[in-house]
Amino acid sequence: MAKDIEADEYATGSDVVEKIERIGSLATLGNWAKEMERSGHKFQHDGRGRRIYSEEDIQILEKMNELLGEKNTLKQAVQATLGVSSSSDEDDEEGEDEQDQVEGDSVPMVMDESMKRFITAQSQDMADLKKLLTKVVEQNQSYHEENAKLAKKIDDLVEKNQRALEQPKKGWWKRHFG
Repeated sequence: MAKDIEADEYATGSDVVEKIERIGSLATLGNWAKEMERSGHKFQHDGRGRRIYSEEDIQILEKMNELLGEKNTLKQAVQATLGVSSSSDEDDEEGEDEQDQVEGDSVPMVMDESMKRFITAQSQDMADLKKLLTKVVEQNQSYHEENAKLAKKIDDLVEKNQRALEQPKKGWWKRHFG
């Protein structure tokens, strides 16, 4: 690894599971971390290749925990917090001194960026839902038109049947010999 990892700076998966209530197990934490990695977040690893979590990682996971508590999907929570993870990666590259200077200013901006991403994800979900509802309305209208046609046919058959019943009955002799 490029830099030495001090044990005080990082937490193990078990420590994170104990800190964040909704995670509950290492498997759940692993699923959350995999989804974050798919979105571009990078985790540090120990000598055995296991993920270790920095304080920033834990803050991101806590924010995800809050979003999941508000009935968001895991993907939506990751997208909403992605700005936080991207920003912290950039800060690591810029250096610790600059990070201390920018940290106070970047928190509101990061929250704004994460909220923009969250709103964008929500907007996309709403657009998809609108398309589905449009299809449902079209199908409903089609079914209504088909039912109206069938009702008309039934009414025509009932009317024809009533006319047939209203005509006087002819006996067998008259029907065959006029």
